Amino acid sequence: MDGVSKHAVQEKVMKSSIISRPAPFVIALTLFVPACGAGPTDTVDDSASVGEAQHAYISIPEPQPGDDPPNGGGSTAGSPDLDVSFETCFNATRRNEMQDALEDILENWSAFERNLDDRGITGDHDCMHDRLTQNGNVKCDACDMAGHSVPLGQTANVCRDWAIGVEDDYPTSSSSRRVCWASVIMHEFGHTCVRLEGGSELVDDAARETLNDVYGTSIDFDSECNQDQ
Repeated sequence: MDGVSKHAVQEKVMKSSIISRPAPFVIALTLFVPACGAGPTDTVDDSASVGEAQHAYISIPEPQPGDDPPNGGGSTAGSPDLDVSFETCFNATRRNEMQDALEDILENWSAFERNLDDRGITGDHDCMHDRLTQNGNVKCDACDMAGHSVPLGQTANVCRDWAIGVEDDYPTSSSSRRVCWASVIMHEFGHTCVRLEGGSELVDDAARETLNDVYGTSIDFDSECNQDQ
């Protein structure tokens, strides 16, 4: 076999070995279970693996002249503007109420973080802050539960039938509705930030407590927002 033929064979072998290597990121994604479905609960939600996965994207905004140093995902003085897109949410009243609820979470972010900390969610909160200020999406979806989402996604899917049930239970533009909207949306944003079922339930508990304090309401349990359906 001449030198050229040997080189061609070697090159072919090298290419074959590269193609056969499994992609680590693909393998990592297969370890996740679908959010809001059957699977293990997230009783210890502050693991190192959660923190590493949350940093798979750039979560800290580029500092601007005169800004204070970053501090825990938006806990510095002043509140940034809400920047969440709404997809297929054609009911204007519902969409506006959801937007108002998320703005109130953002305006009371320090209180929300304290409520997360009190429930043992003491890790990186930047991811959920980013969902409200940079890259979050809320989609009103045709589904049979309260909501759903996927790990490392950016969309909180809110089921229309569930939303209609909340609207039947509480008056238009009431504080109670806004507590329920924030509870489910933050629950699903929690999933997108690699919080599994147990951890995301603590996130929506923290959201309800935060807005209960803001509004003077007492929506304390999933059953009051029909989230346990």
